[in-house]
Amino acid sequence: MFRHFCKSLVLILFLAGAASAQRTDLEQELRKELDELKNRVAQLESLLEKLSEKSDVEKTTKVSAIPKIRNEKAPALNTPSTLPTNRDKYRKTAPRFDILLQSRGDYFADASKNSTFFLRKAELGIKGHIAAHVDFSIEFDPVRANDPLRRTYIRLSHIPWLHIKLGLEKAPLGLEELSSTAQIPFVDRSEVNDRFSAAEELGVHLESHWPNWLFQFSVTNGGRRLLRDNNDYKDLTARIVWAPIPWFSFGGAALQGRAGSNEDDRIRYNGELKLGSNLSGFQSEFYRAKDASVWSSAFYVSGYWALPVASQFLTHVQPVIRYEHIAREDNLELEELRLLTFCISFMLDEHRSKFEINFLKDLHTGTRKDELRAQYQVEF
Repeated sequence: MFRHFCKSLVLILFLAGAASAQRTDLEQELRKELDELKNRVAQLESLLEKLSEKSDVEKTTKVSAIPKIRNEKAPALNTPSTLPTNRDKYRKTAPRFDILLQSRGDYFADASKNSTFFLRKAELGIKGHIAAHVDFSIEFDPVRANDPLRRTYIRLSHIPWLHIKLGLEKAPLGLEELSSTAQIPFVDRSEVNDRFSAAEELGVHLESHWPNWLFQFSVTNGGRRLLRDNNDYKDLTARIVWAPIPWFSFGGAALQGRAGSNEDDRIRYNGELKLGSNLSGFQSEFYRAKDASVWSSAFYVSGYWALPVASQFLTHVQPVIRYEHIAREDNLELEELRLLTFCISFMLDEHRSKFEINFLKDLHTGTRKDELRAQYQVEF
């Protein structure tokens, strides 16, 4: 019996030793495989890091070579509203302050005009949130002492796709007029725009935003740039824009009203086309306009291209060109226009800070002569 017990004990010890040796071999094998796996992971991480650096370089090269389109939507779909259109983004925060400064110098070939330096704009904008679906905008420019208020209104956005503005806002007529001053690639908007657009008007303004569409409508007192009337009649203005892709949009607008003490007809029909972004692209507008009994036809075409610059203080150099044409049915030559504008802009921070030089060449004996304009602009 004792002998059997000893044999069993020896067998158990032998099996335990074998199991222990096998376990040791398994642990060593697992540790070896784990070390190999760690080495492979380290190699993979190194490879991914190199690929990431290469990708970043390629992205940087592409971004620097191709001007950026900052807008998620086509630029034409962002006019004229600068407040958020998605009510989920509304937050009760402190008012936002926007400032636009333009310092300018003009040199005239016309001896009857004085070449001078002056402060072109000193606009201060205050925008904020009042309630769940109520926002406000206040803009004023002390440079225009007799008419300092710009876009000043209360906006109601209780319906996601329909915003109502009550107050002073730009009548929805003309892409160039509705584009922010800071985003215009010239020192000034076109003479065509100055003659036939409406600027800010007091009344009720509606905006309806869709993914690829924008519809705007306003009922206003009329006046402002297009002569002040006696308010017996209201101006009706409507605009619709389609932008199937971010870099292409076209649309149309119409205005019906009366102006002056004689309540003369004031009619505007407008067509617009835009390719590209506010940095590089092509833009054109056509007007058919009636003032009293006189009909006018006008258009402008403009092209601009922002060239990236590898510099510490410049982001782009932007050459631009624009041609303007105004014809009247009464053939009054002094009121007709053929104007060519050349411009070079040195962008310190894209449109937010830039120095512009414009040369205006009069191609027709009309109301304007050759002119040189230089302007420094900063927006913050």
